Amino acid sequence: MKKSIVLFLLVVGNYAMADVLGFSVGAKYWNFDVEGNISSPIVDNKQVAINFNDKNSFNPYLVFEHPVPFLPNLKIQQNTIESSGFIPVSAPSFLDGEEVLVRGDVNYSHVDLMLYYDILDNWMNLDLGISTKYFDGYQRYKYENVINDELDFDHLIPMLYIKGQFDLPLSGFSVTATVEALSFDSNKVTDIDLALRYQFKSGFGLDLGYRNLDVDLKNISSFKSDMQMDGVYLGGHYEF
Repeated sequence: MKKSIVLFLLVVGNYAMADVLGFSVGAKYWNFDVEGNISSPIVDNKQVAINFNDKNSFNPYLVFEHPVPFLPNLKIQQNTIESSGFIPVSAPSFLDGEEVLVRGDVNYSHVDLMLYYDILDNWMNLDLGISTKYFDGYQRYKYENVINDELDFDHLIPMLYIKGQFDLPLSGFSVTATVEALSFDSNKVTDIDLALRYQFKSGFGLDLGYRNLDVDLKNISSFKSDMQMDGVYLGGHYEF
């Protein structure tokens, strides 16, 4: 896999180069739901069903593009994904089958680092490259003095990165689609971002978008999950 990524970057680098030096900063305010399953010993079948609604996060990012051949452009984004709620649990092994509400806290916060090349740069923009998601999260479950379970999730996941932007004629509006994806050894992670953008001549811009993050891990250390975080967001940015 590493050899494929290196070869991909070398091939793309021979044909791609940013036209101008550019720097931008921005942030997204994301309203999302969290649902899916996480493995945990608090239930006999080792699968805990999660369904937490209407969570919010503030996710800043910065972008740096340059005209130096072969060197990729850079984007860094902080993603705060924390959610909590109560989970109905029935575990005969230590609660005699009685259903109780267990406090659950899950954290899928991570940092995205994208290295990419501008393949097209006109009314249609296309970026190709790689990204890495560095997760620094956890899952925690607690019920009185009976259940107190915690597992950390600290892992780096490399992914392919592609972004397309289509400018709508004479309007200031554009449509963007960003995809990060990885599938290996029964693990699958996808991060899809769709947005309608308006760019002012002053450099400020606004985004209305939808993001879907799917984390399906079957073989990453002892952390196993099949979780989905999705919802709409409002964003703003400034291009220097």
